[in-house]
Amino acid sequence: MDPLGVLRVGEGRRRVLLAWELGEGLGHAARLLLIAERLRIAGWSPVVAARDPAALAERYAAANIPVIATPPHRSCFAGPGRFRAATFADIMGVCGYADPTQLAAVVAAWDALLRQEAPELVIADYSPLLSLAAFGRLPVIAVGDGFVNPHGLPGGRFPPLDDALAPIWDPAVLLDAARSVQAGRGLPQPESLPQIIAGAGQVVSVPRELDIYAATRPHPAAGPWLAPPPPLPPPAQTHVFSYLRLKHPLTCKVLQALAEQRIPGECYLHEAPADTVAALEHAGIRVHARPPPLREVLARASFLIHHGGIGSIEEAAMAGRPQLLLPRHREQALNVRRAMASLPGTVSVRADMSIAQLGQRLPDLVRDARLQEAAQRCAARLTSRQNTAWDALARLFERPLHFPLPLT
Repeated sequence: MDPLGVLRVGEGRRRVLLAWELGEGLGHAARLLLIAERLRIAGWSPVVAARDPAALAERYAAANIPVIATPPHRSCFAGPGRFRAATFADIMGVCGYADPTQLAAVVAAWDALLRQEAPELVIADYSPLLSLAAFGRLPVIAVGDGFVNPHGLPGGRFPPLDDALAPIWDPAVLLDAARSVQAGRGLPQPESLPQIIAGAGQVVSVPRELDIYAATRPHPAAGPWLAPPPPLPPPAQTHVFSYLRLKHPLTCKVLQALAEQRIPGECYLHEAPADTVAALEHAGIRVHARPPPLREVLARASFLIHHGGIGSIEEAAMAGRPQLLLPRHREQALNVRRAMASLPGTVSVRADMSIAQLGQRLPDLVRDARLQEAAQRCAARLTSRQNTAWDALARLFERPLHFPLPLT
């Protein structure tokens, strides 16, 4: 048996395309790299289509997993105001379903890529355009966290992201655009928008505590991809790790408060200028030039400050580390709302806090023994579970797709 616990299957190597075409951050790239590596050990030949082929490029190259770019698409949202989706239907609308001409063009580009790569199977992570291109042509398994994997409700609806918002586009109009594209291709037409993205099955790869649709999802989220290691023991000293972007309104204030209060730690700042790096280093805060492996840095850190990416929330929660969450966009805000309701040890602060207020609040937060204890108890509960997303994926390979893939 190989080190990952997966047996090789058969003599030949089947082609599989894994893709992510929406979303930012390294979570999608890391998730698909893990799946691709394990599928290759199981006898498959994977290729990854990425929205950002540069994301984790060195790790993909080291693993010898080929990466290509997804076909480009443009936003269909013309305002007014900021784009705020009422349901996942609006997300499908903004990426192309609201413009039948663009939708047909992007699906045609995916068609050309699918002909070139000739996969037997598609694994789609936040890829509603690819999911339509493969509909009725190739089996699709949808993977990812709860936000990117909504379930359908009776009547072919998606659950709401915010009850207070009206839809930007009529879902029926978006469905008509998809059906028109399929009719032009001579392929089966979907009965609903959820049917397009669900494919042959969905693998929601987070603990149920982090599934934003947990209240209505008919089956609970599958859990992390692999059985998690035990929680990390708390470090002896206060040590804060910050993973932030300078464009967030609180980032500079948080870093200034940490520096002024002489709270030891380290950070990664996306696109940090040299003078900011120098000032932080002078204050005793180590600045990483690239994102360090989170588990590795959490072994040293007693507290994590970040924007609420689902992967970081999950990893810190399982490690037993308290977290201060500063969401940057809608998806992160939904993650944070769910984490605050279900994961002890997570906290947030008002977006309009001043330097003086943060200077008073942060030292208490990062040294709060009750917060540390709550995070450790939560981690013990999360890591005691045996269910994994990989096992859920393997079951989908076997039924209904009839592609054998051993369980872990």
